Amino acid sequence: MGVRRLPLPSEPPRMDWGVEGLFPQGHASLVLAHPGQGKILMSFLAAQAARPEGRGFVGEYVVRHGRTLLLDAEDPTGWGYTLWVNRFLRAHPDADRGLVDLRAVAGGLTLEDVLALEAEFREDPPAFLILDGVASALLGVDAGGPRRAAATLSALAALAQRLGLTLLLLEEAGWPPARNVLPRGPLGAALRAASPAALFSLEWVPPREAEGRKVMRLVALPQRYASPPSPLGLELVGGHGGGGWSLEPYPLMEGRTSVARAEAAILRALREAGEGGLSRKVLLKEVMARATVSERTAKTALANLRARGKVAEMALGGRGNPKLYRLVDSESFFAQKGESALRNGTDFGQSPLPQRVGEADPGEGRGTLEPLEEEAGSEWEVEL
Repeated sequence: MGVRRLPLPSEPPRMDWGVEGLFPQGHASLVLAHPGQGKILMSFLAAQAARPEGRGFVGEYVVRHGRTLLLDAEDPTGWGYTLWVNRFLRAHPDADRGLVDLRAVAGGLTLEDVLALEAEFREDPPAFLILDGVASALLGVDAGGPRRAAATLSALAALAQRLGLTLLLLEEAGWPPARNVLPRGPLGAALRAASPAALFSLEWVPPREAEGRKVMRLVALPQRYASPPSPLGLELVGGHGGGGWSLEPYPLMEGRTSVARAEAAILRALREAGEGGLSRKVLLKEVMARATVSERTAKTALANLRARGKVAEMALGGRGNPKLYRLVDSESFFAQKGESALRNGTDFGQSPLPQRVGEADPGEGRGTLEPLEEEAGSEWEVEL
């Protein structure tokens, strides 16, 4: 019988989050991104989830602590994830590299594979399950037809619900994506089977809008069970001791939150102040003027940055117990040069990563981090 009775509780269900306000727990979220860009965000998310409880953040949003399973269907070597996970973990030595589980999807992801994953994780499910390359995983030559692909993705979504994990589906798509849409054809049919609760676009902000910085913008399209969050700006910042990288909050021109503006203003003010730092009174006054926020918002932003280990507080001594604030010294807080939380492991990253042409650090030629030209003629249909 296809119809069954569902219980109707007296209280509405509570939404739990993998990333507070962004990616819901127990549901699928779809992220449409430029090639290579999604790996950066998902690697950073995995590194933040591996940090101690309450220390992981994506922008201003708290990340649930736990293991991340990365299924790479785009590259059987996992080279991109190995590169970026290494870089982000070097910048966050408090992260547990054992909580990052990288696997390749070879020959397509099947229904049997999903059932095997559920059996493996039933007793100890990961916090996040990320499938990079939905089309490659489900619509490849060996993966079966569109109907089988839809059944596989439906089973993957059901696994997320039963185990209470956050499922993230990463896919390249025609650009720019429109609101309330999924792609046409077999890929769209398979994605509908997962009933994504949230849909996001991820793109590089034009340099003229970001002062020449490398900034990505995560935009929520439809959200089924919550109000869409404001667009999130994340700046890719290198130079954290030993080749470490991070994604720092960056205030966008549109939809930026007051706390994000205040955090960005704090980081810039302290960067300009250098080793001397700034007193609490001067810093708060500077932030209130730069970001046009209240003192309460400035204090909240300062507390957030201290909790995330970005800003250090020092007591100056004397009457009134005055405080001085400085950016955390990358030479002492971040991993030292030559050290890597991943390099000494046995799973991946046993030797220094090779530098490939076109995949060097951002800003060194046209690598994977350059914004792509917009593709015209993509077909989309209304969904969600």
